[in-house]
Amino acid sequence: MTRNVVRTLALAWSKPWSTARLTALPTSRLTWRSPALAMLTTVCAMSMAAAAPASGGNTHPAAPDSALAQRAGVTSVRDGDGDSATPAQNHNRRAVPVQTTVPLATDFAAHARRAASLNVPLIVLVSLHDCVYCGPIRQRELAPLVRSGKYEVREIGMDSIAPVREFDGSTTTGVAWARAHGVKVSPTVLFLDTSGRPIADPLIGAGLPDFYGAYLDEAIAQGRTRLSTGAAPR
Repeated sequence: MTRNVVRTLALAWSKPWSTARLTALPTSRLTWRSPALAMLTTVCAMSMAAAAPASGGNTHPAAPDSALAQRAGVTSVRDGDGDSATPAQNHNRRAVPVQTTVPLATDFAAHARRAASLNVPLIVLVSLHDCVYCGPIRQRELAPLVRSGKYEVREIGMDSIAPVREFDGSTTTGVAWARAHGVKVSPTVLFLDTSGRPIADPLIGAGLPDFYGAYLDEAIAQGRTRLSTGAAPR
């Protein structure tokens, strides 16, 4: 009898059991012969039931801690050396509409003028098409600023070849724009004046979610102060 129970427990630990199968272990038959063994079987069954996945025994890797996952929080361009992606890599992406909560940049001169009229820096999210960290920054931090109507927030893809108008009126692309402004990873959030010069420290990477909003507020306040006092750009 004892040998059968030990064999049952060993089999239970070696295979992904569902909660229903775990609770079906024959503990009731052991109670009158070996209370201690029955209790051991019950405890093992309860432990495995607590550890068993809720989806009928399918095992999945545990999700990483979000704070640890976003501690670095940057995505580099594909070649990994800091250079922007080539147009050939992104040729087919122009025809794919991207649903976003932050409007795409089209005319930086016009965007900067509107930001100045609101007495705030122009906020630019520099992203990548496959950046896993850009979504939370876009949706959680920047979208509320867009909805408030009190800020001018735009997004540009550092791997995009869609035409966009620069601060001086010339035509450029996201690839060239990111290179010109020294952006090497995404997400990067820039705070610019009407000439496209930085007036606050950029926010590079996703950082820790609990603190990102505070850094964003500080950068906006810093940029607003520099705009109002006419201090030299950073």
